[in-house]
Amino acid sequence: MDNRVLEKLEFEKIRDLLARLSRFEGGQKRALELVPSTDIDTINRFLNENTEAMECLRFGETTFLDGLKPLDVHLARVKSGGVLSAPELRDINRCLSATRQAGEYIIEKKYPYLAVYKSQMILIPELERKLRDAISDDGELRDDASPELKSVRRQINTLRLRIREYLQDFIRSANNQKYLQDTLITERDGRYVVPVKQEYRHEVQGIVHDESASGATAFIEPMAVVENNNRIRSLQLDEKREVERILRELSQSAAVYAEELSVNIHVLGDLDLIFARARLAYKMNAFKPEMNTLGIIDINRARHPLLGDKAVPVNIELGDRFDILIITGPNTGGKTVVLKTLGLLTIMAMSGLYVPARENSRMSVFKDIFVDIGDEQSIEQSLSTFSSHMKNIISMLEKANKNVLVLIDELGAGTDPVEGSALGRVILDEMRRHQARVVVTTHQSELKNYAYQHERVENGCVEFDPVSLQPTYKLTIGMPGQSNALAIASRLGLRRDLVDKARQLVPQNEMEIGNMIRQLKERCLEYENLSRELENIKLGLVKERDELRQEKKRYADEQEAIVSNTRREADIYLKDVKAEMSEVVEELRKMLKDSEKPPKWHEIEKTRHRLKQVPGFKSSYNLIEAESQEIKPGDYVHVKDINQKGYVIEGPNQQGEVTVQAGILKLTVKRDRLLIGQSPEQHVYRQRNQTFLEKARHISKEIDIRGKLVDEAIEELDKYLDDANLVGLDSVRIIHGKGTGALRKGVREYLRDHRYVKSFRDGLLEEGGHGVTVAELR
Repeated sequence: MDNRVLEKLEFEKIRDLLARLSRFEGGQKRALELVPSTDIDTINRFLNENTEAMECLRFGETTFLDGLKPLDVHLARVKSGGVLSAPELRDINRCLSATRQAGEYIIEKKYPYLAVYKSQMILIPELERKLRDAISDDGELRDDASPELKSVRRQINTLRLRIREYLQDFIRSANNQKYLQDTLITERDGRYVVPVKQEYRHEVQGIVHDESASGATAFIEPMAVVENNNRIRSLQLDEKREVERILRELSQSAAVYAEELSVNIHVLGDLDLIFARARLAYKMNAFKPEMNTLGIIDINRARHPLLGDKAVPVNIELGDRFDILIITGPNTGGKTVVLKTLGLLTIMAMSGLYVPARENSRMSVFKDIFVDIGDEQSIEQSLSTFSSHMKNIISMLEKANKNVLVLIDELGAGTDPVEGSALGRVILDEMRRHQARVVVTTHQSELKNYAYQHERVENGCVEFDPVSLQPTYKLTIGMPGQSNALAIASRLGLRRDLVDKARQLVPQNEMEIGNMIRQLKERCLEYENLSRELENIKLGLVKERDELRQEKKRYADEQEAIVSNTRREADIYLKDVKAEMSEVVEELRKMLKDSEKPPKWHEIEKTRHRLKQVPGFKSSYNLIEAESQEIKPGDYVHVKDINQKGYVIEGPNQQGEVTVQAGILKLTVKRDRLLIGQSPEQHVYRQRNQTFLEKARHISKEIDIRGKLVDEAIEELDKYLDDANLVGLDSVRIIHGKGTGALRKGVREYLRDHRYVKSFRDGLLEEGGHGVTVAELR
């Protein structure tokens, strides 16, 4: 892409801003060299990298990139056998540390696009450890870089301390203070000296190293410290030799990994650019565009990135319903800004940058972008300017195709309006023939009609408020711009008769078109007002709907909680009821089972009364007149005359008399004196579809489970033993057969720990032998 296009669209300012958001020179250099790409896969990869980088920045900044330096010069020197200084070795160590921290910062599973860069970096822990131990963060060689260096520096420090202690005593001495210009210790040529007045220089024995500019002070090294100063100078030479040795050794170690270091610093520069792109997206409140290669552009509320808060959002559409957009409107109305916004955002998207527009905006990848934008605000256009524009447009026509974007400002301007309009129509015809994507701005009225006469061409306009005489900078697609010269002149104070006379001079067809455009705009304004009103109503309804949904959910949650609590309380209540009923039924069972001591009537009645007191059981005593029901043996009845309850032993005889067993009493009563009810035992065990007395009369003392699987047999046996225990059987015979013995074994294992079984044995010969198990019940 031509650099002049990037300059006219001011892309270099975006690159400068991107460079300022980089953390070190590696990313800054790449930012300043950033150019658009024509490969959609590369662009989408850049955009996805931005997405992951923005997510990373939410959790922490890339501080590991701070302070990095390019290593090209450093590595070239060590590869040629040169020795690096301590600060230069520190730069290499920072690269190694940043490489390691970058690997820790980027989570591979969470950031797959950034993980590609992580995989390219090479960790060199042994070199990093060696440099870290030898070089401080200030770029100084540490004392413990080697034992020899540590020893030499310790001796130097000791001697310096001794010299300073001696000189402190020297300048504090009352005898010496009269000789001194100042009571301080200083250095000259690396040796400690004291300032002595010129007239007393011979009173102080020592070596004169310097004099003040005025000559009034001599800097003398007392003889007592000369030897120690000489010793320090000798040790400093030893220190220098040891430092050179250490630096040479470290430089040689770095030279071994020169290629790896070069790769690492290059990758860190790439990462710096990626995170700079992410910071730029946050700064501009930009979003990821959806890229395509079809030439389709649909930008929602696009803002020029260099205008900041002054930018007026515009919606720009191209390439879907139409390929050519003709924008008309007044001077200073924002037509050129629309062109630059479209061009700059397209270049930004093709460079892998987020664009300052709403999410889901669509941008296209073009093979080239052609721009002809100049300062056309003056009504006087020189021939050279017109010639320059025509030269640019001729070049565009030669290269125009469906894969290019053409932006032309003030098409047809700079010459006679009639000829300019004719040229504009011809140029647009040629662009349309080549299927190029074109956006032009113009003042030519003839070009407004062009869009109505050709397919794939659309009008647009930037609005101007005739009341305030200010542009709104709002782009409206689908409607040409209206001339506002007469309205503006009237508002500015031109006499009304002159304005009316000028209006009469406007051709009739132009006046009609102007009136039509004005009416269309009035209708559009009305439509927009209604749309905003409907949108506000819609937002209110959506808010109410969300509130109702929340209320419904809250009600459902409360209902569920109430039901859950009720169920839990009911379960507890039911368990208590069952436990009490089981206790009462067990007492009845024991009374009926005790054959040697028949139960007394008042004991049974007492137990029945307890059963009636169990909550929820009272409904089982609903009594009905016996006359309307058939009475049969086993029915539970209530004798009205004596208020007694019992079981029917014999049904009605010819005289209508019924025999009833009421406890130990056997009564004969008339049928019409009875009420039929449901016994407590029937209520407890009604789910088994058998009454207690029916089970007592019909239950067998043996069960045949031959031919069944063990699980099926055990399930049937379990129910049988419950019934046998309820009616009070002492023992039962379980017929399982001999067969393979598996069923017999399963039955006996089940009986061994059964709560109702006291003991069990094989059947006698007459009982069935080994094919039968006899169980004694508790």
